[in-house]
Amino acid sequence: MPLETNGVVNTNTGKIGLLSLGMSNVTLEWGAGGTNHFTTLATNDPSLNPRVAIADGAIAGQDATFWTNLISSNWDLVVTQRLVAAGLTTNQVQVVWMKQALKDPWTYGTFPAHAQALQDMERTILRNAKRLFPNLRIAYLSGRTRAYVTNGPPNPEPFAFESSFAPRWVIEDQLKATNNLNYNPGLGPVVAPWLSWGPYLWADGIVPRSDGFVWQCGDVIPGDGTHPDTNYGVPKVAAQLLSFFKTDPTATPWFLKKPGPGAPTCSPVASVTNGFRPLTVNFTANPVPGSAPFHDGKWTFEDGEFATVANPTKIFKTPGTYHPRFTVTDTNGNTAQGSVTIKVNAKWSDWLTSKFTATERADLTIGGVSASPDGDKFPNLLEYAMGLEPKDADAATVVSTTVDNSVFSMTFPHYKYAEDAPLVLEATSDFTTWEQVAVTQAWDDDPVEYLTFTEPTTNSVPRFFRLKSTLIATQ
Repeated sequence: MPLETNGVVNTNTGKIGLLSLGMSNVTLEWGAGGTNHFTTLATNDPSLNPRVAIADGAIAGQDATFWTNLISSNWDLVVTQRLVAAGLTTNQVQVVWMKQALKDPWTYGTFPAHAQALQDMERTILRNAKRLFPNLRIAYLSGRTRAYVTNGPPNPEPFAFESSFAPRWVIEDQLKATNNLNYNPGLGPVVAPWLSWGPYLWADGIVPRSDGFVWQCGDVIPGDGTHPDTNYGVPKVAAQLLSFFKTDPTATPWFLKKPGPGAPTCSPVASVTNGFRPLTVNFTANPVPGSAPFHDGKWTFEDGEFATVANPTKIFKTPGTYHPRFTVTDTNGNTAQGSVTIKVNAKWSDWLTSKFTATERADLTIGGVSASPDGDKFPNLLEYAMGLEPKDADAATVVSTTVDNSVFSMTFPHYKYAEDAPLVLEATSDFTTWEQVAVTQAWDDDPVEYLTFTEPTTNSVPRFFRLKSTLIATQ
């Protein structure tokens, strides 16, 4: 909500402060790199909520170590200069985009040591930010862009790529309620904002990502190999940032202004919505103008990637459920939004390759469909269908059974994306005729769901149950 300088809500004159935090790459991409950085793109976008004020809090030459001390000159500069220049106070900063890094990361050790060191510092920085900005609600975290140097300062590969594990682990810390990052007042003192992924900026050079994005040698400053060039790399990052804020469901309610009369519409569709990985999907936005011409259209795919054309093609390489989102903007700043749900399924062959060596796969007593190399009596195919680990012995209680108030219950896990190995529950009274029985409840803990079957125990005939999975062919 827009806040006055004292933190009081005022939807007419208050402001929503959006601040960047990081080092030199971040300040270039956010507000200091040429004329096509994010701040310029966003403030010139007709759809920007006029109550949003954007400030660049990133400082060149200041890696994560400089931000861990709350009384450092970095934070003082942000408060006394950067926020003042943007017309903001500490009470009005509510959203942060943070991309941190370590200078000379190899001095912290090889992976995962350097990423773990960055993870620890990012936790401290986020707690510092919450103390300094009491109304900070959201922090979006990103990793670095690709470097074109493999040794020497300041941040070569593979360290630049590996640094993205730090924000991942920090977000996991909050999800697991570990390492003091609580944002929920119902769970105790609030010491951090709510954390989420921002855009994913790294690309393997000229090898296209699944959205077609590449990071070329010319996208970095010549002779530097790390910092984005203001004419090439900076606009690429800025465009991805703008696409993120204009489409992400946690950003659009405050980043975009409210549509007025004559707004456009859109009805995005996908060429396929369910299939096995890698799944190639052609999207069609179907925008329809209202009373003004189109300004632009932007997609994000819920995996950190994006597109700025109306009808992009995207390759989903990882199993999961995705909600690609499209936002169309007209020249009056009116917007329309739509989304599509895409389910990308796993493959037994991929799972087998990821769990067993070639030698183990050739030995059917280890890598065969019916083998149980960990000795837990769950065959490999059932381990796959249930989302278990074939080399870690599982207790029989993975399938739990209870009788309560004369009601029998059986609960078991199911890997949602193993559609090539359907998992069914069957029952029999004579061990001759088995019939499939339907589960009565499902609890989703993506990528695994927990399915429960219940029935009264009043039946005088004994019933026996089994879980069964059958492998089906895929392309």
